[in-house]
Parts: sequence; C-alpha cells; structure tokens
Amino acid sequence: MGVIGLDKVGFLVNSPALTATISAMLLVFGLPHGSFDIAILRRAEPSAPHNGSRIGLVLLYLSFASAMYLVWRSSPVLALASFLVLATVHFAEDWDNCGSGFIAAGLAAAIVTAPALLHGAALRSLFVLLTGDSAATALADLMLLVAPTAGAVALVGLGMLWQTGRRRTAVLAGCALAATLLLPPVPGFALFFCLVHSPMQFRRHAESLALRGFGQWGRIVMPVSLGGLGIAAAVLVLNDNASLDTGVFAGSFMTLSILTVPHMLVPIVAGLWASGRQPALG
Repeated sequence: MGVIGLDKVGFLVNSPALTATISAMLLVFGLPHGSFDIAILRRAEPSAPHNGSRIGLVLLYLSFASAMYLVWRSSPVLALASFLVLATVHFAEDWDNCGSGFIAAGLAAAIVTAPALLHGAALRSLFVLLTGDSAATALADLMLLVAPTAGAVALVGLGMLWQTGRRRTAVLAGCALAATLLLPPVPGFALFFCLVHSPMQFRRHAESLALRGFGQWGRIVMPVSLGGLGIAAAVLVLNDNASLDTGVFAGSFMTLSILTVPHMLVPIVAGLWASGRQPALG
C-alpha cells in the first residue's frame, strides 16, 4: 500500500505525526458506537443464522470484514469508493428525523464531499496515499462534482430541521458541515465523526438497549472496542507502508471501512434471514 510520505501531503507538510495521531483517535472515539451491534442483533433477531449466538455473530462480522480487507488488497481504489458510498448511506441515518430520506442523504453526501470544495489538492494526495494508486484522484474529482448539489440539498435540510423544532440536530448538522468544509480533510472528518456521528449513534443504541451508565454498557463497549483496535493493529502490521505515520493513517481509515461493512450489512443479512424463516400466513 501507500508509497508517498505524509510530508508530501499539503497541509501536513510540517506535522505528519499530527495526522497519524488524529487518524488513531478516530478509532479510539469512533469504534465504541458500533460495539452495540451484536447485543442489538441478539435481542432483535434470535432466529437469524447465528441463532442468537455471540460466537456466530462474531464469525459473521469477521467474514464481512475479511472480505472488505481482501478488496483493499486487490483493488484499493474500489475499496475506497465503496467506503465513501457506504459512509454516505450510514451517515444519512444521523439525520433521518428531518422527515425526508432524500434530504437526509443530501446532508450526508454534503458532509462527505465538502472537503473537495476547498481542499481538493490535499484530498487527492490523501487518496493516493491511502490507496497507493494515482487513479484514486478521480474519486476526489467526482466528489467535487457532487458537492455543490449535495450542499444545496443540505441547506434545505438544515432549514427543515430548524423549522420543525429540531434545532439541536440542525446545529449539529451545521457544525458538521462547517467542519468538513473549512478544516483540512482529516481533522474536519475527525471532528464530525468523533463529536457528532459517534455520540449520536452511541446514545441511540444505548437507549434502545435500555442501558444506563458505564457499569451496564461498559461490559459491551470495552471488549468489542478492544477487538476493533486489535483488527486495526493487524491491518497496520500487514500493510507495507513507507513510514509509521503513513501506516497509522492508512491503517486507521482502512480499519474504519473494514468495520463499516459488517456494521451496515450484517443487520440487513440477519433481518432477511429472520423474515425468510417466518411462517407464511394462511
């Protein structure tokens, strides 16, 4: 993977270690919100292929994660493109209370593509660094094409949220959009991911499981999060990077994508299995 040092990436000229640190913090503060997946699935889909088994679910998650890792190894540009699409779909869930799936998708797309508007050169360099392939710059160019339309839809969404009394959500969405638009790509994404997306998802899942306080949710969050960090460590060791800073950056974002795939797809597969096993009425 990547052969370009972080010292070659625009805004990171004098501080490659800072980007590596921010990338690592994405995992530390971002992984916990996905740690409730297994507990939620075991409660909601006891008839899924894992039959409510924690081990079965872990194996299912690892299968999806391994498949995504293999895509990174064989076609990293495709892996990055897939991650951008999946991330947009996933982030749209944060704004589903705006009353329109289209507007929610527009908000998510605006947040993902906003860096291309003011930080295109840095974004292209980061994509090449992440994939080791100059063809990845085409993804940044595509994001630049999408960003203006997505931004216009996002502004409509902010207005809808504000007018319907969801002003806290509107402020969060506005801050997220401002961060990804104005700040360099990695810090901007980190602020959104760690301070907006992850807390919103974490709170939603903890409430759905009726968990209160660290004593209750800590038993779920800590083991699963440590497992995710273990996957990140394995990705870092397996990748052939030019430097430790480059490896931490690439490994962190690869890990996010690798874990996003089962985070989104396993519940869908489990739901389809459970619905398929429902007895036909009549």
